[in-house]
Amino acid sequence: MKKDKIYVTTMYRYGDKESHSYVSYAGFSKHKAIEDGRECQKNRGNKYYPQVVEFTPDDPTSMKIVLKLKN
Repeated sequence: MKKDKIYVTTMYRYGDKESHSYVSYAGFSKHKAIEDGRECQKNRGNKYYPQVVEFTPDDPTSMKIVLKLKN
């Protein structure tokens, strides 16, 4: 079965894209991507904030922000 969207959760230290960041999730579930970001934020004492981005495979212009970065 072909999946039509990929979701990537990136955690940004203090919500700053110029600071340290890491990918906490990459997969086919939008729900899991958002849930993972919120759980990581909680577990890290609100030191890192999530951003979830949606991609369509083989289409580099398809990027869409699903969960905006809050700082």
